[in-house]
Amino acid sequence: MKKILIADCGSTKTDWCLLSEDGKTMRLKTTGFNPVYLSEQEIVDLLQRELVPQLQGTADRQGASSAISIEDVYFYGAGCTKEKSPVVAKALRAVLHVKDNCEVASDMLGAARGVLGHAPGIACILGTGSNSCSYDGTKMLENVSPLGMILGDEGSGAVLGRTLIGDIFKRQLPSSVIEKFHGEYPISLSEIIDKVYHQPMPNRFLASFTPFLSRHLDEESIYVLVVRSFRAFLRRNVRLYDGSDWLPVGFVGSIAWHFREPLQTAIEAEGMHLGRIIQAPMDGLVDYHLHAQKQVVADRPGDRSSAVLPQQDKETTLTDMDASLTDKDASLTDKESSLPITEQPSHYDHLETRSVIDLLRDMNIEDQKVAPTIEKVLPTVAQLVEQIVPRMRKGGRIFYLGAGTSGRLGVLDASELPPTFGVPPTFVIGLIAGGDTALRNAVEKAEDDSDAGWQELLAHGVNQEDTVIGIAASGTTPYVVGAVEKAHDHGILTGCITSNPHTPLAAAADVAIEMIVGPEFITGSSRMKSGTGQKMILNMISTAVMIRLGRVKGNRMVNMQLTNQKLIDRGTRMLVEALHIDYSKARRLLLLHGSVEKALEEHSL
Repeated sequence: MKKILIADCGSTKTDWCLLSEDGKTMRLKTTGFNPVYLSEQEIVDLLQRELVPQLQGTADRQGASSAISIEDVYFYGAGCTKEKSPVVAKALRAVLHVKDNCEVASDMLGAARGVLGHAPGIACILGTGSNSCSYDGTKMLENVSPLGMILGDEGSGAVLGRTLIGDIFKRQLPSSVIEKFHGEYPISLSEIIDKVYHQPMPNRFLASFTPFLSRHLDEESIYVLVVRSFRAFLRRNVRLYDGSDWLPVGFVGSIAWHFREPLQTAIEAEGMHLGRIIQAPMDGLVDYHLHAQKQVVADRPGDRSSAVLPQQDKETTLTDMDASLTDKDASLTDKESSLPITEQPSHYDHLETRSVIDLLRDMNIEDQKVAPTIEKVLPTVAQLVEQIVPRMRKGGRIFYLGAGTSGRLGVLDASELPPTFGVPPTFVIGLIAGGDTALRNAVEKAEDDSDAGWQELLAHGVNQEDTVIGIAASGTTPYVVGAVEKAHDHGILTGCITSNPHTPLAAAADVAIEMIVGPEFITGSSRMKSGTGQKMILNMISTAVMIRLGRVKGNRMVNMQLTNQKLIDRGTRMLVEALHIDYSKARRLLLLHGSVEKALEEHSL
């Protein structure tokens, strides 16, 4: 059975995982190393001294007669630059006799694969130092230099500690906090200056003060200090990547892990979208390599931090391999770019092999992209609402038309308005291709009839006081497009909600809401992000219209229908609050007049 060895190497320790194709794992630990400071021979010596005995012990426990056989090695480490990665790769091959691939890459790429998996996003390391990169699901695209503790490293343990020490000794924090610090750390200013300016590893020394910050996050001044450092990291690093306003931003490292709450506050304050936060990348790396395609991941253009040394007896050279992979990627990109966005491939793959929690996390990451997308089209939604309201004051109605999920969501929104706002069921009407049967069961080819929608509108006596809103993620559904085109031709106000740009539906509508949420988690499954976005926009349209028509008072549903005891109780409590009367009198008043609004009107007379 094929064995893969994965390593996450820091300067002090290395976590190893021996992975079998059947998913079984064996975790090992050795001293860490950095090729910037150690020679190839020193690395070989360390591996033979600490790693080989553990691997041999594993082989013995499994009943193997000789040293365990390893086909592939994926090593992610600090200091593994383009220049230094071959040093580590040669040492690994010399010691482990790797049969196939030996990939050595930066710890930054390891963090990206560990926290983001095969999905694109922005990966960040927040530990003693800080770092970040943009990532396409396989390789790093861009890496903003962190510049180290003196010039950068915002959000890191070293910079948090440096800021804390500076604020303590320059009395920028409350006296109570300063007293607590000196009580917990009996260290003089001269000792600190010596450690920072004259002793090795000042970054580690400064980072050693972060537990104080963690213990005292309930102090507002400490919380603000941490959040400001994280916001500086986001502004000066993450914000520089394309897609930073909608891609998930994932974090790896002890600082990110132990300061999750202020980190989330900083992310929200910067309008970004938080992905996963993990303490170490190994679990994610195991998942990544377990489910990755069995192919050599070469040092492709854009990721200059990795090196792959193929076996010497293989005819394919690294350059040839890169060219082949690059050509393949380019052809796929051309093909996929011609597809509508709603049909483009998901950013995720091998879904059937993933754990339930990973599936849920990734779906949640995708869902987090919907609200910011809708924020961008709010002016268009407002434009539609403002044109609907005067028409409805003259007796006009709203018609929703859709097929499948889109049609069901339209019917759902329309059906919720009578009990919520006390309007008649003819006020907002939802039409679905295939009729009411299609609410529960798919009706074959119903959406392909371009005349059916218009005929249904005519049956309801549609006129120029009404508004017709077509809902279709693709923007091409004949049932919807045909109805909107005919309505527009007859001088009826038309709007639409779609998830593709420049569609026939948008061209036919007076007000086109183009909500571009991107490819779905499952390729083409527009019931997911597109459906979520459609529901949110329908909520906005109908709720805003009802408020403008006076169906809400303050923030209360004063016209709701009293169809059950919960709503009767809610209405009663509204009257108690508004009229300052006891509960039993308010209940009698409500039941007498039939609605909160009428009860308020009668009581004021």
